[in-house]
Amino acid sequence: MDTFQRLPFEILTDIFEYYVHDRSKSPGVDEDQAPARRITAYLDSQTDPVDLTHVCRSWRATAISIPRLWATIYAFEPKSEAHVKMFELWLERSAGPSGSYPLDLTIKQGQEGLKALLLKFLEQIIALAIPQHQRWRYISLEIYAKCKSFFEPLYEMAPLSILRGFKLNLHGWLEGDRRHLVEFLCSSPELRAITFGKEFADNQSIIDTVPWSRLASLAFPYLEDESFLRILSSSMDTLQHVSVSELIITSKDGSVNNSTAIAHTTMRCLQSMHINEFSEESFWYLMYPNAVEGEISAVWDSLILPSLREIRLPTGWGDFGSPLMQKRGWESLSSLLERSHCKLEAFEFGDDKMPELTKILKSHLFEHLTNLRVTKVRQHPDCLQLLDALSEACEDTQEPRMLPLLETLALDSVCSVERVREMVSARVAAYGGFRKSKLRRVFADLTKKGFALDMDLTSQNHA
Repeated sequence: MDTFQRLPFEILTDIFEYYVHDRSKSPGVDEDQAPARRITAYLDSQTDPVDLTHVCRSWRATAISIPRLWATIYAFEPKSEAHVKMFELWLERSAGPSGSYPLDLTIKQGQEGLKALLLKFLEQIIALAIPQHQRWRYISLEIYAKCKSFFEPLYEMAPLSILRGFKLNLHGWLEGDRRHLVEFLCSSPELRAITFGKEFADNQSIIDTVPWSRLASLAFPYLEDESFLRILSSSMDTLQHVSVSELIITSKDGSVNNSTAIAHTTMRCLQSMHINEFSEESFWYLMYPNAVEGEISAVWDSLILPSLREIRLPTGWGDFGSPLMQKRGWESLSSLLERSHCKLEAFEFGDDKMPELTKILKSHLFEHLTNLRVTKVRQHPDCLQLLDALSEACEDTQEPRMLPLLETLALDSVCSVERVREMVSARVAAYGGFRKSKLRRVFADLTKKGFALDMDLTSQNHA
């Protein structure tokens, strides 16, 4: 302890901040799982600045004097006056000497929080948070409709000044109430990132409210393709990252309604696109049973993405699983990359059962790829075809023939760990040994074995 007490204040500050905010040591925790503490820094926090104040007087004084330790607050369903008092304490310590230190705030209400007594505690939490609104740098709210009145005082406040991002899940709120809160949060001139809950998907009044042209990061639970392209065309000069859990393809003729999309929307800044799932619109499918062919290409055919570095499609083409649809999907994606002249570095795809995956990965369009993940590898000959292709070496140069810059490879549900090891050995040999090899990490999850192969090629213990 004497050694720590002799450390310069700056070094002790760094140690304390690492103790509280390092995320690498935190286990994955589902958001529906209640944290051990109701007031903490993160959902999965294993460490807490309060702990530091209990060690000794010196540490207590130091910890209390560092607003950064307290300025990330996760409040989950307060159940007592003590939780409210603790929240108030965190707010006070996070403000800093000037009272204006930026605040990252999450308030989450579970279904149990609908009980009358717990509603009272949550109302007190929100009442304490609202006067701090000019400090909000990021805010995440998961709140039920019974609590919407708690936010009424907020709308009488001056517009937000430093808010850079927000995440909203407003269960059961009426459309007008949701729009009112969104309008206020969007008043910040610094706003750059929004994550919407499912209540906001394809809500026209909300779409008309958001200042898309200022945003750099967007996440949606689901969108129809027309709304997706309309939003992209409205943020073409600023958007860097976009994520959609489910993209619903509604165009019945392979093209999106011309009233909501331009022929080619050039997204100058877009670096990453994550579409978890493509799905077909059942209404159109019933009316036009033969129209689904080619629909999935509508999104790719409308875009030019010169800065694109990452595409993640973890469930592949989703509902569009016919060979013809898969073929058109790959053709459209290839055309997008060719047209954009981008240097794709990370690619994730959710199905290897069609040979098009291996074929497209051999293309020059993927020659800059450093990170590849295939999330639905099956016990299928094409799985072995992919491993064989990754094993091939060029005869005239010391590098693999396919994806020569690949550093990280993840394959889920493979059937043979030995074939993966053989592929790794072949790629390393093609480079002329481990020291020259670009490949750094290989992860393979074995089908029905409950076993994962994790090879760290930067370590001597890679075998």
